[in-house]
Amino acid sequence: MASDLSKYFSIDAIVAIQQFILEAEGNEVFLVGHVTGEHQVDGVEVFARGNETSAPALLQVARQGDVAIHNHPSGALWPSNADMRVASILGNDGVGFYIVNNEVSEVYVVIEPFAKKVVVPVDADALTQLIDQHGPIAKKLENYEYRPQQIEMIQTLSRAINEDKIAVVEAGTGTGKTLAYLLPAIDFAVKNKERLVVSTNTINLQEQLIHKDLPFLSSIFDQKFNAVLVKGRTNYACKRKLAEAEQELGLFSEEGDRAELQAILAWAKSTKDGSKSDLNIEPRPEVWEKIQSESDTSLKTRCPFYNECFFYTARRQAAAADVLVANHHLLFSDLAVRATYGASENAVLPGYDRIIFDEAHNIEEVATNYFGVGATYLGVVRILNRLYRKKDGEDKGLLSFLSSKLTKYAGGMPNEKFLNAQKFIQEEAIPGIEKLIPLLVELMEEIYHLLLRDRESDYGEIKQRLTAKFTQNADWQNSVLPKAKNFVQQARKYAARASNFLEDIEKIKSKLGPQVVSLTIDLQAQCDRLAAAANTIEQVLLVDDDQNVRWLEVKEGYKQAKVVRLLSAPLEVAGLMKENVYSKFKNVIMTSATLTVEGKFDYLKARLGLDLIDPQRIIARTLPAPFDYRRQTLVVIPTDIPDPKHARFSEELAPVILRSIQISRGRALVLFTSYGLLNLMYNRMKVEIEQLGYNAYKQGQENRHRLLERFKNDVSSVLFATDSFWEGIDVHGEALESVIITKLPFKVPTEPIIEARVEAIERRGGYAFFEYTVPQAAIKFRQGFGRLIRRKTDRGSVLILDKRVIQKSYGRIFLNSLPECHIIAAPSQQVFQEMQHFFRT
Repeated sequence: MASDLSKYFSIDAIVAIQQFILEAEGNEVFLVGHVTGEHQVDGVEVFARGNETSAPALLQVARQGDVAIHNHPSGALWPSNADMRVASILGNDGVGFYIVNNEVSEVYVVIEPFAKKVVVPVDADALTQLIDQHGPIAKKLENYEYRPQQIEMIQTLSRAINEDKIAVVEAGTGTGKTLAYLLPAIDFAVKNKERLVVSTNTINLQEQLIHKDLPFLSSIFDQKFNAVLVKGRTNYACKRKLAEAEQELGLFSEEGDRAELQAILAWAKSTKDGSKSDLNIEPRPEVWEKIQSESDTSLKTRCPFYNECFFYTARRQAAAADVLVANHHLLFSDLAVRATYGASENAVLPGYDRIIFDEAHNIEEVATNYFGVGATYLGVVRILNRLYRKKDGEDKGLLSFLSSKLTKYAGGMPNEKFLNAQKFIQEEAIPGIEKLIPLLVELMEEIYHLLLRDRESDYGEIKQRLTAKFTQNADWQNSVLPKAKNFVQQARKYAARASNFLEDIEKIKSKLGPQVVSLTIDLQAQCDRLAAAANTIEQVLLVDDDQNVRWLEVKEGYKQAKVVRLLSAPLEVAGLMKENVYSKFKNVIMTSATLTVEGKFDYLKARLGLDLIDPQRIIARTLPAPFDYRRQTLVVIPTDIPDPKHARFSEELAPVILRSIQISRGRALVLFTSYGLLNLMYNRMKVEIEQLGYNAYKQGQENRHRLLERFKNDVSSVLFATDSFWEGIDVHGEALESVIITKLPFKVPTEPIIEARVEAIERRGGYAFFEYTVPQAAIKFRQGFGRLIRRKTDRGSVLILDKRVIQKSYGRIFLNSLPECHIIAAPSQQVFQEMQHFFRT
């Protein structure tokens, strides 16, 4: 205890803490104290309030040199185990930790305050010299091009980093944006010992960063830095599970899975990386998941393989890195975990201070997924089957395996405890699963048949949003809801009872052999997953929440299996972005070639919550691509083809596409907005295209990466694609000289999340079509257009077969969002004449 409070607190700080505790009615509060040069807390902010024994510890709100403070209402100031864990995390980040009594008359200093860090700012002028026409980058790169836009981007981002601002930079293709954000960000991270995350949406860009851009930068940069590609945990094999699978192959696999599992076991003995991408086969999900690393089945430091664990080896490398390269999905997975649990060992990534979002136009979609929840019929069945199932007359699953271990090691255990454990498994645990399975089947079958009833379906997917109108349906009220409530209640009871049983096993497992230690961990993980699935089912089916969109998806799957998904996602991510990104990280950079609509950031700011923060904290810049689009690109729009909504549209599409392919001599990317039209056109045109002497490829024929390589190398080929091929692919030169856009890429208006967001905008008096629908499609349209010109030497045409772009008032938004280029809207004959002339010259 420190009797001299004045050493640690100013009078004003003491009074402020007393007031915060009083306002919390004497319960625990979590505060952050700001320290003066004399290491005395002079100002405090309250961030959380709790009960008489605990308060949430918000670990990312304190900065190096600050002090985290909380009170113990009991007056006993010795730190609890939870306090010690929190103090360890904060101390590693340079944050002190104090405990005070409610009167703030005593303090226990767990961690002394640290000196305020002296920040070394980015020197933008020095960095721009690196990419000067006579600088080291120019000397090292063949065909180096000096780009003023790159200089401006470095200067903009250097200012944003130095001043802890949020930078939003639209940098057109060819501006060199990757080096422009890496140079200042890494310079600052290394000099100030702050870890940086670079997040991308596509694997292609991650590989470019890790294998090309970062190694090149390392070769010319004065500061030495360490960059690591971070993969999700389930990408790694678990050595414990591999060892157990080898010993107990029958437990880990069905008859049809064994050959594949044995191939994985053989690979695991020679791989150094241990990640799925290192495998020379693509394992089926149901096989890989049996040996994958998972946070809730990890023994952590108790695992005999801990020091050689594939995942923890990768994690240790990441913890020593200055730069983490991740994808948006992994980053938002980490942010979602931190939002729930704080900076705990459950976090997906090591701690980081700054974030760069490349391909930032995808943020809303990814954030929506990761701040939502979901459960599937098959997923819950797998949890139950993992616990217990009967296969070919034999008992399988973790409970059966534990029962056999209890029998085997019974001699070394008191008889009563053995009998009680066996009795629970045989009389409660296994019968409990046998009761839950039919309850689950009844619920999911009811949902499946209710959604398919009275609807025509060609075995396609049906999506049903859970609106007030739908949930008042008599069948829903009288059949689905009672079954949902019953399953949720019984699943929770089962999970709780099984968890209590595992606590009893914990007391005697040392007598049951080493395998039982990991077996009980796996059992507890499945019980926790069952409880989590029950929570999700309740949240989707039973809780009416105007902050989230709830919906169901059903379809007939493989071998007539019934696919049922229960989903919920936030109606808006703006507030979540503000709370979990902008408020917690000093500096955030967002960049992409397509962030604006008609040159304005309004849509992006509204959707991502940038309009919820102080405008003075935002720096926004638009940097055009260094291409001469008027010379390099011809945009043509036939005016005499039917509107996309017309019945004859698909009939008249094929000859127009074929004529365009003739003129460009193949070398075409044909972009669709649905698989239905894509397949129809491909099947109708494939033979005719081949008769012209060109190969026709279709998305879905093979792995995306291999298909793209085939298209690049087969110079005169034609690729039919949709969705993901509108962006993130880089095919330059003569392999791609024609982009054909069949329809404007509007999202399906009946998609539950789209429909709900449109309604929400309309309810608050907005015009959703122009505020949301059109801008969203315009950005996707710009991405499709951007596939054509990737270098200054590229040249080609963009054929737009949706005449709404010139006939509808909103069409100008699409065209005004393109760079200045030569656009011709005319009857097909004239359009094709212009194309012939363009390609001849």
